Amino acid sequence: MSFELPHKKDLATNAKLCGYLTENFEVIERALVDTDDIKTKLDKLQKALGLSDDDLNEL
Repeated sequence: MSFELPHKKDLATNAKLCGYLTENFEVIERALVDTDDIKTKLDKLQKALGLSDDDLNEL
C-alpha cells in the first residue's frame, strides 16, 4: 500500500493548466489578427464601392 498526498494529482493538473491557457491565448490572438485583416479588407472594399456606413447598415 502506498501513500499519496491528496493534492498530488491536483498539482499535475495545475501544471498543465498554464500550458492550456497559453495555447488558448495564442489561438485567440491569431483569431484577433485574422479578424483585423478581414476588417481591413472589408473597409477597402467599402471604400472602393463608394458605400457609406449608412449604406451598409441598410443591407
